[in-house]
Amino acid sequence: MSVIKGFMWCLAVLFAQLGLLRYIDLRVATMQRLKEPPLEPAEGSVAIEAPLEKQAGLDA
Repeated sequence: MSVIKGFMWCLAVLFAQLGLLRYIDLRVATMQRLKEPPLEPAEGSVAIEAPLEKQAGLDA
């Protein structure tokens, strides 16, 4: 009998978590979107990248 009781508790907790997740999902979906422009690199800045051989791990 305790196995069935544990299984029922497990299902109850699972459905509570799913309900909470659904509630949070709906709240986030109704939030207003950010209107900030995307960040762009500053003028004159140079992206630093590793050489291609080191990126691929072929520096034998």
